[in-house]
This record gives sequence, structure tokens and C-alpha cells, in this order.
Amino acid sequence: MYLKNPLNFIKKANRSFNIYLENYKKINDFLDAQMENQTKLDQFIARYEEDREKLDSLLENQEKMTALIPIYDENRKNMDIFIDSYSSIKDDLSKAVVNFNSNYYKFKDYFYNGEEHQFKNMDTNDFFQMCFLNDIKLLSYSPSENRIFLETRDGIKLMTNNRYYTIKEIFGRGGYSTYHLHQFKEFVVFDVGMNRGYASLKFASLDSCKAVYGFEIDNDTYNFALDNFNFNPSLSSKITSFNFGLSNEDADVDIYCLPGSDGITTTELEFTKTQDEWLARAEQMEIKKAQVKEAGQVIADIIEKDNIKSHIVLKIDTEGSEYKIIDSLTSLGVLDKVDLIMGESHLDSENLDEKLFGFTNISKIYYNEVMYGFIYVKDELYKPLTLKS
Repeated sequence: MYLKNPLNFIKKANRSFNIYLENYKKINDFLDAQMENQTKLDQFIARYEEDREKLDSLLENQEKMTALIPIYDENRKNMDIFIDSYSSIKDDLSKAVVNFNSNYYKFKDYFYNGEEHQFKNMDTNDFFQMCFLNDIKLLSYSPSENRIFLETRDGIKLMTNNRYYTIKEIFGRGGYSTYHLHQFKEFVVFDVGMNRGYASLKFASLDSCKAVYGFEIDNDTYNFALDNFNFNPSLSSKITSFNFGLSNEDADVDIYCLPGSDGITTTELEFTKTQDEWLARAEQMEIKKAQVKEAGQVIADIIEKDNIKSHIVLKIDTEGSEYKIIDSLTSLGVLDKVDLIMGESHLDSENLDEKLFGFTNISKIYYNEVMYGFIYVKDELYKPLTLKS
């Protein structure tokens, strides 16, 4: 490039450079301020975008909240209706409870004929409930003799004292019950541990029961059972009773008893150390002499003598001697002839499942850590139904 007047160009350039030198600080400050403002602008834009997202979310939630308000109002109305209804139901329930309590005490007073105070040393509420809920009539009570006379809905007459536990278990809670007893066309029962005869009478009341053979080791309890049998002549004609116990041998033994109690007699001293009632009344324990015979031989002789061909039911409740009896029945081959076994185990020291080979357990109910009720049925009679899922 050719300059017409280079000197003049140099002068102009020099003046421009001098002007720049005079203003460069201002220019740099301006540029720095511009960059700072750009940074702030960028930060503002970022916060704006973030706030806009939050605002969009808030608006969306507001729309949802607006949609929920009618639902909330409807639920509140329903809640108000429920509360009003609950208050009404609560009042009705309160009235029903008052009426029930009033009627309960009227029924109880009627049941005891106004003489509830005469029934000593017993839970009169529990006794009334047992009778009322199971349609058991109180026929009479002799306070001086401590004898209570009852009649079940099936017309079985029962005598007891203030210790009525076994009646409650058998006639109140359905003890010694299984559908097999109604399924058998004919059966006989060996009632080992007959006690006061309550179970024997219940078995005998079934039409398909052809005979009951009862064994009771304690003489006083045995005589109590005879009284109950005498009150029911149509049933007692089926019952043959024996005043000795069964075991794994013939022997004279000591038995341990609690006066006035039913189901509390044992040949096993260990048993007296495990049961609550024994522990509570240990100082009242009586020791008597009694006789036991070998279970297998006695029952085998009866089966042969009476030519028993029907199903055989073994009810066993001997307060701790169950295993000895089962061992005897097994060793003499008598257990093979039994179809159904029910009773109570009190010491839980051996496994009944192992002893009762060829039987299936269909019920085992523990009453405490060592005592339980059981029902076993011969394997070929065990026919479970499918459990619907």
C-alpha cells in the first residue's frame, strides 16, 4: 500500500494511540464491568429456569389439590355420617350391654333360685356359664352334703360336688369327641381312668355304643361313679365297671389322692410335682392302697369272653400311667385290635407317636408344658379331606 503522506499518517496514528493510552483504564474497567454483569445475567437466567420449574411443579400440585378438594369434602361428609352413626351404634351397644348385664344377673339368680350364696368354694359365675351355654339344668343342691345334681340336654343325670372340672371338660367343651364315634356302626369303649363315670355315660348315650368297660382305681371315686350310673339306668345297663386300675403288671400300689377332687388320683408320685392343683394343695394329699392289673391281659380276656367284633375305642386318662398301659397293650398284641385312642398325657416324657405305630394323630391340644389331650385313629380309618387353598 502506498501512502501519499506517510508523515501525516504517522501523526494521526500517534494521536489515536495517545487517546487510547489516556482512556485504556476506563475501557478496561468498562469491559470488566460488562463481564461481571454477564456473569450475573447468566446466574439470574439459571435461577429463573430453576424457579420456573418449581413454579410449574407448584402449579401442577395446585391443580391436583384443587381436584382433591371435592374428594376431601365428600370424605368429610362421609366421616360426619359415620361419626353420627357410630354415636348412635355406641348408644345402642351401651344399652345392649346394660340389658345383657341386667338379664345375665336375672338369669343367674333364676338358675340358682336365689341361693347362689349357698354354693361354697366354687366359681359360681363359671359354673352358671357352663350350664347356661350348654343347656345343663341344675336339678337340686344339698349344701350340707355338697352334692350338686345336674341334667344335660341329652337327659343324662350327673352328680358332682363343688369340683366340677371334668363335667366342664366333657359336657361343656366336648371332651372325648370325634366324628368317628358317629361314623362307627357299632363300637365298644374301654374307659381306663373312669373317674366319676361322666365319660362312660356320654359314650353310652350314643346309639352305636354297645358297651363300656370302665376301670377306676380309687374306691371313693368308683362309688361316686356308681351313684351316677344308678341315676341313669337306661345307660348304665351298657356299662360294666371295675374297681381296680390298669398298668403293665398285677400289683398292689400306693395311690395319691386329693380329697374332694375328681381326676386327681395317680400312682405316679412324680405327677404330684407337676400339676398346679397338687402343688397348691400338697398338704392335703392322701396316700391309699389300691390294686392294678396288667392292662393287656385284662382287656384281651374281655374281648375274648364277650366276643367283641365291633370297633374298639380306648379312652385313657390315668394321671401319668398312660405309657405303662400302652406298653402292656402293645406287648400282648391288644393294641392292634383298637381302632381309636383318646385321652390325656400328663408327663410328656415319651413320644406317643412312636409308641402308637399304625395310628395317626388327629388332635393334640396342650393344656400346659407337660399335659395334653390327644386323639389317635388307626391308619386305615384316617381319611383327610382336601384343604381348599
